[in-house]
Amino acid sequence: METFQLGKFTIELVDDPATTLKPHQREELIRQSIPVARKGFRNEAVTESDIITHAIEISTGVYVKDAAGNLIGFSGCVPENVLGRTVIHLKGTVLLPEYQGVGLYGVLTPVRILREAERYDATELLIGTRTQSPVVYRFMSRKVGLYPKVDEPTPEELKPIAEAYAAIVREKHSDFQSKYGLDFDRDALVIRRAYGMVDEYGNESGFCMYGDDIPGRDDEEVNRFIKDNLDLPNGDAVLLIGPVSREKNLDILRNAACRLVTYDYDIGIIRRFRG
Repeated sequence: METFQLGKFTIELVDDPATTLKPHQREELIRQSIPVARKGFRNEAVTESDIITHAIEISTGVYVKDAAGNLIGFSGCVPENVLGRTVIHLKGTVLLPEYQGVGLYGVLTPVRILREAERYDATELLIGTRTQSPVVYRFMSRKVGLYPKVDEPTPEELKPIAEAYAAIVREKHSDFQSKYGLDFDRDALVIRRAYGMVDEYGNESGFCMYGDDIPGRDDEEVNRFIKDNLDLPNGDAVLLIGPVSREKNLDILRNAACRLVTYDYDIGIIRRFRG
């Protein structure tokens, strides 16, 4: 475990938490992760098994705690082999509502990417994730540089990788698999009914992780993309994928960290990845 102080927050970076953390540490992490995830997504229907998958069953885990040592957010990723390419699959990032919008998302995301990328040849790496959030879509497409983008077509050679990756996400990283199979829109990179639930009679329905409280930003192009391509009540999600850029992620980390402190030349977490 590596620990970094960032203003009043503590960032813990853990490799393979399911195996490296001691049993009591895993139990406590699970106990604290469940309310954080449900409050952060503003949805009490998020299952315990799904939360454990995102918080514990990962290759790289990043956890943020407040001044009292309480967990207030977490993020993680796992590698997947997709048609011979390694894709760093970014699992969900969640923060308690009162800590959203302060810059922590911009720390958690690049830290997990930069740490996981150290294990591989970065020139061959891809990053991928799926989301229903306009905020996450905007961040991943505009800042991290993933496709689909509102102002640039998705490269044709990336589309078959994206579809194969969507199938892996459905099979290995989803609590729900629609009985109708994978329905993937190659042009928009959208997974139809990625999220859903099944009632006691076996009837399935779509599910939005955010309920009726969908996060948004004043970005007309992003909002139009979501409106035109995703049916959120149906459980649709956009699949994002693209190459790893160490420089972009360092810039994101530096800018976000500097929102939390008053200087950047001696921030440990920046020194750790700056090299």
